[in-house]
Amino acid sequence: MPLHPHRKLPSVALVGRTNVGKSTLWNRLTETGRAIISAEPHTTRDRNYGLVKWKGLMFEIVDTGGMDTESDVIGQGIRQQAERAIKDADLVLFVIDGRDGVLVQDFELARDVKKISNKNIRLLANKIDNTKFLSGASEPDIYKLGFGEALAVSATTSLGIGDLLDDILSNLDRIGKPCPSYETDEKAMSIVLVGRPNVGKSSLVNRILGEERVIVSPIAHTTREPQDTTIHYQDRDITIVDTAGMRKRANIEKGIEEESIERNEKAIERADVALLVFDATQDPTVQDRHLAGMLEESSKGLILVANKWDLVKDKETDTSIRYEALIRQLFPFLNWAPMVFVSALEGTRATKLLDMAIEVNNERDRHIDYNAVNRVLKYCIQKMKPLASYGPKSPRIYDVAQVGHRPPEFLITVHGEKDNLHPNWLKFFEKRLREKFKFSGTPIVVKVRHLPVAKSNKKRNVHGPGMEAAVGKIREKKKLVNQTMRRQKHGGRRY
Repeated sequence: MPLHPHRKLPSVALVGRTNVGKSTLWNRLTETGRAIISAEPHTTRDRNYGLVKWKGLMFEIVDTGGMDTESDVIGQGIRQQAERAIKDADLVLFVIDGRDGVLVQDFELARDVKKISNKNIRLLANKIDNTKFLSGASEPDIYKLGFGEALAVSATTSLGIGDLLDDILSNLDRIGKPCPSYETDEKAMSIVLVGRPNVGKSSLVNRILGEERVIVSPIAHTTREPQDTTIHYQDRDITIVDTAGMRKRANIEKGIEEESIERNEKAIERADVALLVFDATQDPTVQDRHLAGMLEESSKGLILVANKWDLVKDKETDTSIRYEALIRQLFPFLNWAPMVFVSALEGTRATKLLDMAIEVNNERDRHIDYNAVNRVLKYCIQKMKPLASYGPKSPRIYDVAQVGHRPPEFLITVHGEKDNLHPNWLKFFEKRLREKFKFSGTPIVVKVRHLPVAKSNKKRNVHGPGMEAAVGKIREKKKLVNQTMRRQKHGGRRY
């Protein structure tokens, strides 16, 4: 069963032949640059969903690939994705190139679109970049398409975009699909799938969603741009992002693939949790290690996913244990990331990934009480004397406090401006934190702050300097006065 969409918004689909400017128009209307723009035919393959906000109202717009495709696997997939968008849409925008005029392919596709949905179709003449091209939107052949008068727009210069948006709102009202008001609600949790080409990311997305949301084929780089799909699961909105397969930098071709990688990196930046997908039928590669290091540096929540587990031959009871041990050995810096074995083909544990991602996302927001984390610090100091980064002297640690989230960040205060803690001791402290508080699937950041040794330069704080960062204020002790010296100074008078 497909998961429910996060909200039922009026849906508008952009359709037409290739290179008429649908993706440029989609970028303009959504005010994003997520769709890749290229002169190469069929750059867009899957459906791209975006939110359009206009005059306090909002609706959903769907970009599709050119429907004049070849009969190969990818071509059929592009056409099926476009047909699905037309069926689901409340309003279809049929886009033609206003400069080229109406071509034979436009007439053929117009007939096909009418067969799929013969209602609520609006004709757009795109690429009318200035007024001298306006005649291209009123050619006699345009009326032969059967969609009535064409609305002249330019996705490049924004000419006619405001009129287009007004027209869309008016048509949606007319057919009984009014746009709701735009409200700034909570940001949906974002899950991004990352991996090498052909490890099964798109198949896994389709299995989780319960529908053919993205094209799947054995051809590498079938997916070209991140595909966002927002669903409602366990009383919360979740955006699942499928990304293009990422190869070594040296092997990346300039153009579309290079742009795909840039968009992948942006998708990782805005994600909350990443799923690093491996092909369980193959040993991890150097590129897998590179992607693992990139995700570690991103400080996002992380789950390791071994896909195609159904294809692993001669499995025994300890096969999964041995495979996980291999992964842990190759990627020791990700020992905090949980691992799950799935099969996108059979659906084994596919939806479990959503539950795990929610758990990891919650761990990123956890806050540890000041006293609780300092008890762990005291235990660590007793078990292992703090090591200095250089020199024989053991640094004197004052306290520790959690000062940040997403990921959890801890600040250790050390006496002395030059004394520093050895990285190995910090790793020891981080390991004790995980044993006590779990923090599964999220990196932990441990920083060190230094205080001058001289008492005259220290602020007095009954809870320790870390509390200042934790609660934003310092609780001062009353300054002690030597009463004997005071009486002598004032002639023996008592106060």
